[in-house]
Parts: sequence; structure tokens; C-alpha cells
Amino acid sequence: MFRQIILVLFSFYCCAAKSQIAPIATKGSELIDANGASFIIKGVNWWGANGSLIPYSANHSKGINTHSMPFGLHTQHLDTIVLAIKTAGFNTVRLPFSNEMLHDTVKSKVEWMGPNTHLTGLTPIEVMDSIISQLTEQGIFVLLNNHSTTAHWCCNYDMNGLWYGKNDFYSQTTADWIHDWVMLSSRYEDNPNVIGADLRNEVRPLRKKNIPLPKNPNWGRRNKKDWHKAATEAGNAILKENPNWLIVVEGINARVLFLSQLSFPHLQTVKQRPIQLDIPNKLVYEIHNYGFSWVKANLLFPKRQIRYADISTEKRFELFQKNWGFVADPGFKNCAPVLLGEFGCSSLGTDAEPWLRDLTAYVAAHNQHFCWWTLEEELGNEGSYGIMNDALNQINVFDDWRGKYLNKLLSTAINNP
Repeated sequence: MFRQIILVLFSFYCCAAKSQIAPIATKGSELIDANGASFIIKGVNWWGANGSLIPYSANHSKGINTHSMPFGLHTQHLDTIVLAIKTAGFNTVRLPFSNEMLHDTVKSKVEWMGPNTHLTGLTPIEVMDSIISQLTEQGIFVLLNNHSTTAHWCCNYDMNGLWYGKNDFYSQTTADWIHDWVMLSSRYEDNPNVIGADLRNEVRPLRKKNIPLPKNPNWGRRNKKDWHKAATEAGNAILKENPNWLIVVEGINARVLFLSQLSFPHLQTVKQRPIQLDIPNKLVYEIHNYGFSWVKANLLFPKRQIRYADISTEKRFELFQKNWGFVADPGFKNCAPVLLGEFGCSSLGTDAEPWLRDLTAYVAAHNQHFCWWTLEEELGNEGSYGIMNDALNQINVFDDWRGKYLNKLLSTAINNP
């Protein structure tokens, strides 16, 4: 009873408080709501619907089986998890999914859903419907993210590097991928708090089914592997169905050069060839950054690899600006908002602290958008990047050293919840 009273009171507060009004649009490097008020995405990723299989295996990562549903429903009430997200100050959930999940017809079992008995007997996409409804009813925006093709843990040199491909689990073409996005844009068209399509997660070399040679993405070559072309076609198809959505596009996360040398273009290619959509003021670019993200790497010489956690503050700020920050500069001809769609670390050790300190300082100074990875990914493990307690009824990241840096972003002046 107490939990229900708290939820009612909290719902009243949410309705009474000033909130952002969808749809969301872009204005230069800013996002604005329907009233023209500035808006910053202060988000968290809710992992699970993208799947939990180990790449190239029918086994599950760390023994966890999400059954292609957001993690935690087996432990805690959905409304309690949503309340924790809102109370912590997040205004958006980036909700990853796999294409395989969208077509999964297996219905949820009682033992998978814990206290959420009302979700028993639903397919994964129907469970996602319920989660989206609960989030948006509480005033939390949802950004859908196509995380992978198959229901596998991301990301590595695997079969999910590109938005299409053949494999033993779930194959699709570019046309199939676009069709799924158009279906989702129609499915949630009547829910204005579903604000957009994060088209594809960490575009990178695809490992071919039978030959372990990389299939590299490119930006602008007008062929099958052209991510610029595919993203533009998908974005326009989505906007034709649902013109209110934001279209969020990552750059190319990685490419393999000379078989072993890696390059990390990110958004640098936007300088020469920006995305141009049929409907203006709907494009957002995206970047991911972790302490373990490579600055320089050669697969044949692993000891020579350099990570963001390894470099100086000065060099980090230089790379933040070079790889993606310039896109949001008002002086850039095709300036647009940039979303830091993933960043995070565990509370163990402090080797990642200088990196997190610098990244959050940069994002806060530029009023940029962010989504922490992740809400929770493994219970009882301090090495998790998650930010909830094991009961999943409270976000407790503010009790460890990471909290002061995340709080810096959540407390930025624009649109505090």
C-alpha cells in the first residue's frame, strides 16, 4: 500500500511540475520542445531488449538471460524501477533493442517476470510496449535504439557491426532494417513522448559468416556498405511515417585498415558530407566514449594500444573536440546537436576517474546531451557499470565516486526535472 501511495504522490508532482512538451526538434546545436524551450537529454540506457547472448553462441553473457526484455523485470516492479529513474533526475531512457527481438513470438513466462505478473504471456515487443507506456506516462521521454540485429551482447568484432548481414541467428537486408524502423515509428506515433530513432549502435566492421575478414562501413561511397546513404534513407522513411521524431545518427565507430590497423572516424566525416534529411530540424548526431575506448590500436600489437583513460587531460579535450564536439559549434556550417549516447564505468578502482572527470566537464561546459550506460546490467557485482542497488528500487550511484560526476550533468540548469 505504501508503494502505491508514493507512486500516486509522485505522479501528482510530475503533473504539477513544469515539464518539457514533445515533440522535440533541433535549433542549431540545441534541442527545443514544442514551446521552443531549450531541452537537454539527461538519459540512461535500459539494457536488455537488445539481448544477452554471447556473440556467436547460444549461451548467455555472465549467465544472464534477459529473454530480449529490459533487465530487472524478474526482480522488481516495473513502476518502482521507473520511479527510481525519475527520482534520480533522468528525463530520457535510451531503450536498446535488437531486430530479432521485434519478431520474437515467444511469450514471457511467470518465472521470467518476477513481480510483474501483468507482463506474463506477452511477446518481447509487447513487453516493450508496456515499459514505454509506463515511462512516458511518468513524463520520461523514450529514445529507441537499434542496438543489434541479433539478440546478442554488444559490441565487438561480430555479426552485428553493420545494419544488415547474414548469420546463423537472424539475418536481414537494409530494406528489412528500414522496414522495422518504419513499423516502430508507426507503432508509437500516438505517443508523443517516444521522441525518436537512434538508428544503429556503434557502426563498425562486420565479421562475415564464413570468412573472418572485415566488411568495413564507409561514409559516402554510395554502395551497400555506405552508412551515410543507409542512415539518410532510413531517416527519411521514418519521417515520412512520423514527422515528429528525431533521427539520431552515429558516425563510424571503427574501421580496419591494412588488416590490423584500426581507425576511429566517429563524426569527423560530417565535415565533408553531413546528413541531409527531407524534413529539417530533426537530425541529431551521436557519439559513444568510454575510458577503454581506443585512441590508437593495432590488432597485431596489443601492447601499443592507447585508450582514452591512458592519455592526458589536454589530449582528451583535444580529441573530444576533433572527433565530435565541433559538430555542435555554432560556427560550423552544418551544426547540429550531439548526443553522448553511451558512457560509463564501474565503481571499482579509480583508473577511469580522470577520464570521467574530463568527459563530464566537457559535456557540461557545452550543454550537451548524454545517456549513461547503463541502468543496471548485473546484480551483486560491483564491477557492473550499472547505477542501481541490488533491489532495483533506488539509483545509488551517488553513494560512490562516480556520483559527483554524473550529478554534475544532471544538475545542469536547463530543464531540471
